[in-house]
Amino acid sequence: MAFYIRWDGFFMTPQQQVAQLLDEAKTLSTPLGDGALNWQCWDGPKKSRPLLLLHGGFGSWTHWLANISTLRRSRTLWAVDIPGLGASAPMPEPATLEHFASLLLDSLNTLHGLEIEFDIAGFSFGALVGAHLAALAQTRCHHFIACGAAGFDKLHVQVDLLRPPTVGTPAQEADRIHRHNLATLMFAKNDCADDLAIHLHGDNLSRARFNSRRLARGDGFAVALPNIKAKLCGIWGSEDATAGGKSGIAKREALFRSYQPDCAFHLMEGVGHWAMYEAAQDFNRIVLAELDQ
Repeated sequence: MAFYIRWDGFFMTPQQQVAQLLDEAKTLSTPLGDGALNWQCWDGPKKSRPLLLLHGGFGSWTHWLANISTLRRSRTLWAVDIPGLGASAPMPEPATLEHFASLLLDSLNTLHGLEIEFDIAGFSFGALVGAHLAALAQTRCHHFIACGAAGFDKLHVQVDLLRPPTVGTPAQEADRIHRHNLATLMFAKNDCADDLAIHLHGDNLSRARFNSRRLARGDGFAVALPNIKAKLCGIWGSEDATAGGKSGIAKREALFRSYQPDCAFHLMEGVGHWAMYEAAQDFNRIVLAELDQ
């Protein structure tokens, strides 16, 4: 097990890193089926417009673990566990993108009021859900930042992975499988599939009760784009395994610009799908610069 050094020199395990951020967060929830829709919230500057963080498929708020400490210095952060994933209750039928978006907006309205305005940053499946949330929120959403977004129909590449470990899989074998799948799907550089990434990935998989692949392979992002009033920004790693190479990313950029010709679109060279983990410092810089405009 690797250890990680905090700024004050204290050595932390992956579990301790997650626990520390949770200790610093305020947990909010609204009813969802027989359970709850859970949010982790970190306060930023008092007058900052909140930034919603939407994680990827089979994930949770911890997809943003490498970014929260930096982003919260400038923004209040609201990180949700999307229904059926993380600590939130299962997704009630119908499991459509429109329903995901309406559940999230209803929860935001309950927690913060009907007039609250916000920005959205979404990763992969979270960007797909976020596109529909931004469209539903209309002018209440000022910026919509999509990182490695799913939902581009035939442009989406389905990556072949090893079968995930089961409950009885020995820990060493489970780590090997997670490391292989992270290096194949999430990262351009194999050493980014470190002990922290493996812990987050394994924990998220163990809690996932919704399979997002069908929606990820559809055209839901492209369908939502023309209805988004927020200022668009795209961020893709040049080595994103789901993108189909730089030509596939260029086609996505062209689609963005067909609706907002002056929108920002960033290609992060040498970076894979989980860009905000693999290149957290550069990713944070891009996001904050976009939000300041």
